[in-house]
Amino acid sequence: MNIAAPATRPAPALPQRLTRELVAHSLTIAHGDGMPCDVARIARHSLLDWFAVACAAWQEPPVQIVLAEVRDEGATPCATLLDGSRASAVQAALVNGTASHVLDFDDAHLQSRVHPSVPLWPAILAQAEAEHLSGAEALAAFAAGVELQSRVASLMGEDHYRLGWHNTATLGALGATLAVAALLRLDTERTAHALAIAATQAGGMRALFGTMGKPLHAGQAAAVGLRAARLAARGFMAVPDILEHDQGFAALYAGRLDPAAVWRDAATSRVHGIVYKYHASCYGTQAPIETCLQLRQEANFATPDIDTIDIAIEPQYLDVCCIANPRTPSEAKFSITHMAALALAGYSTMATSSFTTALDDPAIRALRARIRVHGDPAMPRANAEATVTLANGRTHTTHCDASRPETNLGRQETRIANKARALLTPVLGDERTEALIATVLECENLDNVTACFAPLRG
Repeated sequence: MNIAAPATRPAPALPQRLTRELVAHSLTIAHGDGMPCDVARIARHSLLDWFAVACAAWQEPPVQIVLAEVRDEGATPCATLLDGSRASAVQAALVNGTASHVLDFDDAHLQSRVHPSVPLWPAILAQAEAEHLSGAEALAAFAAGVELQSRVASLMGEDHYRLGWHNTATLGALGATLAVAALLRLDTERTAHALAIAATQAGGMRALFGTMGKPLHAGQAAAVGLRAARLAARGFMAVPDILEHDQGFAALYAGRLDPAAVWRDAATSRVHGIVYKYHASCYGTQAPIETCLQLRQEANFATPDIDTIDIAIEPQYLDVCCIANPRTPSEAKFSITHMAALALAGYSTMATSSFTTALDDPAIRALRARIRVHGDPAMPRANAEATVTLANGRTHTTHCDASRPETNLGRQETRIANKARALLTPVLGDERTEALIATVLECENLDNVTACFAPLRG
């Protein structure tokens, strides 16, 4: 019997040397004459935000499970965990990375659909500690890692995410590789090989959203990137053209590619695209929450007066964060109806109780049942429109655009510092919290980035 050969997809028409050119561009950011002041400031904001959300999640079950596994492994301690103890660099990247994504309260980069800090900072800090590197070097590596992972995302387009991949896991592993390679001062060729080492291990599926698996994606991406760069530094070889190879990362992980998008806005740092969360849930819930907060303020009603709430969102979020009846805290963070109900009822969208006891609150359950979410093809990314219809027939509509990064960096710094206080004070107390905030916001002047961890040790 003759068996027909399987149909093969034609190789994408990608420029030769794309991997090397993108690596060289990103390394230049890390090793140039100095970062622009605004880029360095945003990088510091991301580091502070990372510390806050990761430390606040340290006692959560996913972190403690991964930590227990790491303790059983044993290794030479050289990098600090967020409880002040130490582990190997790769172990620290894994555990700290997992912790930083547990609350789903970390920063986002909407253009790339990557949470930029959670794969990058755990890898960067572990390597920088091991090598006694400065705060300025760590910040520059972060900017370089954001650049690489974001521009690869532009190449992959929306197809990569649509196929079910979690960009933070896949593209974040590449960004972490580039960032650590920058700290190790690897040249373009060796860094290109490091990317291939990471790419062949990269994974992470959206099917795990709302479970312990999602934060593990971040930890694994950090650990994979760190190990890939360190292996390349030791001489491990792979291929230097993993992005453009006809059986490489781009061809296998996305069906439609956009090579021209890689170099659009090439003179602008992709760090400028980072946005921050002020509600402890998926970024797709942020605009709906804000619209509901605006409804409460503008329409002046009590929750018993509500007949229905209609929320319009970008259709792609319908299968990301629309769990109608969340049963666990993780699922609650991916439930627009739950988060909207919290906002309408006056609950904190940060507090642990909002994702535990509020799940079984009859008033919240009843309110969730009155909230209807639908996709609107005309709705831009990270926007939402909410309309309340009251029992007396009166209606009121609000709109929120959560896609635009803050342009007033002073205001952003204040909001992130206040968020850090809310998350860290119950864990560290007032004095150590303020010390951590001050140290991180001045970390560009640190000779050794290890000083950032000092307030965690008491």
